[in-house]
Amino acid sequence: MKIDALYMSREKQTEIRTISIDPPVAGAIQVKVAACGVCAWDSFLFRGRDLLSPFPFAFGHEAVGIVTAVGEGVTKFAEGDKVFCIENTLMPEMAQFINIPAERAGHLPDISEEEFPYYVEEPAACVVSGMDMVPARPGDSMALVGAGYMGILNVQLYHHSPIGKLVCFDIDERRLALAKKYGADEVYLSNTEEGQEALNRYADSMDLVVECSGSQPGLDSAMSLVKQGGNVSNFAWHRGIRTVNGTPWHLKGVAIVNTSDGRNLHFPDEVDRTAALVRRGVFEQHELVTHVMPYTDAQKMFEIADVKAEGYIKGVLTF
Repeated sequence: MKIDALYMSREKQTEIRTISIDPPVAGAIQVKVAACGVCAWDSFLFRGRDLLSPFPFAFGHEAVGIVTAVGEGVTKFAEGDKVFCIENTLMPEMAQFINIPAERAGHLPDISEEEFPYYVEEPAACVVSGMDMVPARPGDSMALVGAGYMGILNVQLYHHSPIGKLVCFDIDERRLALAKKYGADEVYLSNTEEGQEALNRYADSMDLVVECSGSQPGLDSAMSLVKQGGNVSNFAWHRGIRTVNGTPWHLKGVAIVNTSDGRNLHFPDEVDRTAALVRRGVFEQHELVTHVMPYTDAQKMFEIADVKAEGYIKGVLTF
């Protein structure tokens, strides 16, 4: 079968190519893609950064859609099931149809076609995986630094956990308002006098700090907030060199845990758990997905995402 697929053809240039797709092999399913999220990594690929292969290349790993065929031995899915997909080991996912191992797909509720862009759940699976790798005990105090798209998904998940308090820091008032709406007890603009006072007030007091900013100031804030013997969940992708003051790290006995899904050797195990949380309504993305466009407008989408224009938080392309 001939289908359209998106490619990064060169730096800051996308294109649509026609490719062939075979029926799913044993253990895999075929999915008619309804939508696919634009990951922050995709935006960096658009800029020519963090490439795993030279241009041109296909990309995408946040697809949602409808099962159209199942391979031999697959019992978890049937034709017509609505699913979300995590990173695919068979092919990239910015395409009209994809084949994917059944273990890398999860069931979605019976949503309408219009709702698919708001049920991109691969990022949620990353958040579930991140929580899995750090202790969050009942009553623990927690701070989150960086309330972007992934940060707010963390807020939504931790809000449904038994932690005692959740304080968020960011430099964007709109994102902090969303963090507050979705469960943060207190929010602060860290680049204001009030924010700096809050950082000082909560210094050395947090059992767990989740670093989602991906910036040196964010990492510095996380290290200042965590208490003696506490944990810093380094969830963000820190591109480039970062530094940590080794003296307080040593004296406070702080554990800095890399909670990237790449560290989770059993990441597909998070799919069913994420699906269960989606059914419970833990993740709500209608206000987080700010841009939805057809895949034929991919170039426009990436130009907006590249500079975060027009209030961009999260983009999704439809197929």
